[in-house]
Amino acid sequence: MTANIQYKGTDIDNIYETPRLGAARANSNYQVSGVDISNRFTDLAAVSIPNGNIATRIPPTGILTSSGTDLSSLYAGNPGQYSITTLTTQSSSTLRTVGATQTLTHQFTVNFPNAAALTNYFTYGGRILITAANSGSFAGGSADANLQAMFASMGTLVIYDQGVYRTGAGGVVNNPTQGGQVIGAGFATLFTLTDGSPYSSSNYVVSMSGTGQNAGSVFVLTFSCVLTLVQSGATPDTYSGTRTSTVQQRNYSGAVTPTQAAPTYSTTTFNW
Repeated sequence: MTANIQYKGTDIDNIYETPRLGAARANSNYQVSGVDISNRFTDLAAVSIPNGNIATRIPPTGILTSSGTDLSSLYAGNPGQYSITTLTTQSSSTLRTVGATQTLTHQFTVNFPNAAALTNYFTYGGRILITAANSGSFAGGSADANLQAMFASMGTLVIYDQGVYRTGAGGVVNNPTQGGQVIGAGFATLFTLTDGSPYSSSNYVVSMSGTGQNAGSVFVLTFSCVLTLVQSGATPDTYSGTRTSTVQQRNYSGAVTPTQAAPTYSTTTFNW
């Protein structure tokens, strides 16, 4: 059953997250079949990384309010209000023979028209999503198999307005409060992933910078995804898989204006 409370012809079940996740907020004095909508929609103050709904604010409706506060300041956005698109999938099948340390870099920029566009993008639930993979069929315990398992363990690295997290269990989030609106002038390490034994010296590191612009005026984010392959033992290691680095973005594109345009992507370096 829909809520039958609408914003310009769109039922608010399609705007705010339902069923509710987490504790309910105080009553909002809107009811559906005699039950306050605070029991129906996720409290914006109760969003969390484990529930995957962190930083999911909807723009103000300007119409639906509770005690003078817009419902968009009270309830988290419905996932259907957001679009996820792939900005790029960079890929290399170059045979790598590692007899000494090799450093492979995917550096790219995510570009916004201006600082206000970047701010609004992240304010209303924008995210940058980074994944990596080593595709192929490999013998257990081989360098390729270990690299494949290492990448799979991270899941997706998610950069949102006030922080960063990964959906998998692998690796370490080095700066969990460094996000799309919390940007240093230099590169900050967001995430470090280490390969398993006997390739424990190999690693994958993701860093982000505001490209040296002044705080509050940043509109270009630079990311560096560096894969370091280190030989294990006395025999050179061979990597014959297809190494891919994928960048996606999530932007608000729903029923309440203003919607937020997706940023654009530009490759600086890719030599995986």
